[in-house]
Amino acid sequence: MKKLARRLAALALSAALLVTPAGAVTKDGESETWFDSVWALIDMFGLKAEDDPYVLQNYINKYLQKHPEELYEVVNDILSLLDTHSMYLSAEEYSQGFSQLEGYVGIGVALEQTAAGARVGDVVRYSAADEAGIRTGDLIIAVNGKDTTAMNIAQIAELLRGKEGTRVTLTLRRQGRDIEVSCVRRQINQVYVSGRTLSDGVEYIKVAAMGSENDWKAFSELWEGLDEKNTRALVLDLRGNGGGLIDVAFQMADAIVQAKDTPLASIRYRADMGGAQTTYSSGGGLPLNKVVVLVDGGTASAAELLAGSLRDTGSATLLGTQTYGKGQGQFHLELINGDKLIITTLEMELPRTGAYEGAGLTPDILLENRQVTIDRAALTPLDTGKALRFGDRSDAVYAMTERLALLGLLPGATEVFDGQVLDAVSAFRASYALPADLYASPAMLSALDGAMRTLDGQTLLLDEQLYTAHEICRLAAAKPQQYVSLPDGSWRAK
Repeated sequence: MKKLARRLAALALSAALLVTPAGAVTKDGESETWFDSVWALIDMFGLKAEDDPYVLQNYINKYLQKHPEELYEVVNDILSLLDTHSMYLSAEEYSQGFSQLEGYVGIGVALEQTAAGARVGDVVRYSAADEAGIRTGDLIIAVNGKDTTAMNIAQIAELLRGKEGTRVTLTLRRQGRDIEVSCVRRQINQVYVSGRTLSDGVEYIKVAAMGSENDWKAFSELWEGLDEKNTRALVLDLRGNGGGLIDVAFQMADAIVQAKDTPLASIRYRADMGGAQTTYSSGGGLPLNKVVVLVDGGTASAAELLAGSLRDTGSATLLGTQTYGKGQGQFHLELINGDKLIITTLEMELPRTGAYEGAGLTPDILLENRQVTIDRAALTPLDTGKALRFGDRSDAVYAMTERLALLGLLPGATEVFDGQVLDAVSAFRASYALPADLYASPAMLSALDGAMRTLDGQTLLLDEQLYTAHEICRLAAAKPQQYVSLPDGSWRAK
């Protein structure tokens, strides 16, 4: 009967491995019963607790009857014997440590106070407000028919809050016209995925976390738009990504891998929860010439699963520094008092690398970012009165590229204005909101010289990892494209 209960519980939780509550644990106010309830969860789900009953449970119960205030410390001591990732956290500690997973209930708007009244300063992507068509700049005139024109943003925010599933109606003033919008309050999660174009044929996608399905939606939109840009190479940045939802990592890997039925990774549960389960690719990934994945010591857990899966399937090259080495996953179980029990329930194993818990992933290209101190007096004098153009060869080009290299846009100074220098010039112009031109204008050179004055004496960390990844992808993008974009928005392989 105990085994059956475990299997049923496993089925109830398997859809969302990291954040779905497993139901509240009943607490009757006594530490003995409370410890029994917490221990039942450890025994039921703990990867390392299978068939290893805790023989001192009765002794600990008696101890906690006399010292109920030590429950927190005792449970964490027990969990530390199982593995390094399981822990018992207060609600406050959990919110601080797992904010990217937790989210909040609302409609998904940020408010700002203006002379005309409270207005929408931002709309969270994929939120109820986003779907209802609320726009940045909308003035909030009323909430549920209550006039808000004399209220401050804190008072209006209080009216917008409420229980999940409840409806709220906003009266908005947009360009002199009042409109009414209805939203249903729901879980709101920040989106941790963004992208931009690095150069012709090279795109960049940053995944800072995999906190919710919204991150998969954002990634999917960017990925599906690559063919419309005739993308031939991609830099996928997973640096500092501590992980999140395993399902989202698998979805991203599956989108990229081209071959069908390729093993992406295996998840090993306890034997009574299904044992090892392997996920295979569905195939059909866009045939890019190159994918480079950036990783570092902050790349962990599900982010390592994504990076390792892409490398082991031959779909990507890893560049950066050794990853963290968190190859075990946890259930986050909510207790009736709001505390959280985080218990390790699975281990992730890659097709070729295998388990990476405690070891991490070694990049194919090991590369550290480096620091540089700006010394403006030691730089070659820069003439800001004369434009520099593609094909120029001069000391003036050297002076310009010397400065661009200090900003991390070039590997070093050169006296030749070639395509690589043109990309660096374009990147600098974009960061300073200068008009896009295919040359270095006097205005651009003046801005570059001003940047050196501002940064004189400062130590900068040059992102050589991103620069190198871009250069690898730029060279790959120069090769023939492997697919043809079709008028209906789809593509076919050549």
